[in-house]
Amino acid sequence: MQLPVYEIINQACHDTWNNRRELTSVAFVPVLAVAVAGTIITAFNGDPRILLDNPEKLQTSLAVKLILGGVLNWLIGLVFYTLFAVAWCRRTLVSSETITVGAAMNWNRRHWSFFLKLILLIINLFGLFLLMSILLSTILPIAPILSALFIICGLIYARAALIFPAVATDALMTVGDSIKLTNGNSWRMCIAVAVIPFLIMLLGSVIVLMLATTFSAFIGSSVTAQFLLSIAVQSINYFGFAIGITALSIAYRQLNI
Repeated sequence: MQLPVYEIINQACHDTWNNRRELTSVAFVPVLAVAVAGTIITAFNGDPRILLDNPEKLQTSLAVKLILGGVLNWLIGLVFYTLFAVAWCRRTLVSSETITVGAAMNWNRRHWSFFLKLILLIINLFGLFLLMSILLSTILPIAPILSALFIICGLIYARAALIFPAVATDALMTVGDSIKLTNGNSWRMCIAVAVIPFLIMLLGSVIVLMLATTFSAFIGSSVTAQFLLSIAVQSINYFGFAIGITALSIAYRQLNI
């Protein structure tokens, strides 16, 4: 069947906004934890973005420290995303279940399965992206290669993503099963579960960073300022996550009829 992608997106946006109080309660701990962890790691290690600015001027020890800090920050983010995603999937797909903050933050075997599948998918997509960019950059300009690879990775993620609501609801589904179920819906799935959430997070982050200039004039570039900006960015991110997870859950339900 062909998914009604615009109807799914509209429903996901309305559902998330209409349940914003529940979203706030479930996302509060992940947003706070990720913001705190990111601020602490940056305060001790420095901003890992300097790896991209002047990599040739960095000492090896500092570069290793920044990379390890970035990986740790990434893993912490994935842990709390997993807690939130499982709870939000179940909220949409398990009508008999009432989500509480305590239950949402209670890590169990279901979360381990979701977390490991998520990491494996990310690592495989990153590996594909890195390998293809290296191979193709020798014969083509890098900019169109990166753009095409981002799109390809987004499509692959969208086709495989049904495994996540399946894990959240204790159903059995492999990546192959997900790819079969999403056959003929690659672009629809990609738009609903990847593009729209990404655009929301990107737009929100741009707005926050634009306000940061004015904001820093009052507080300065202190740890407090970094923490408050991180809270704002993560809040927007989790709003985008919620829309994407809701859209994914709706698609999962429709494709499993």
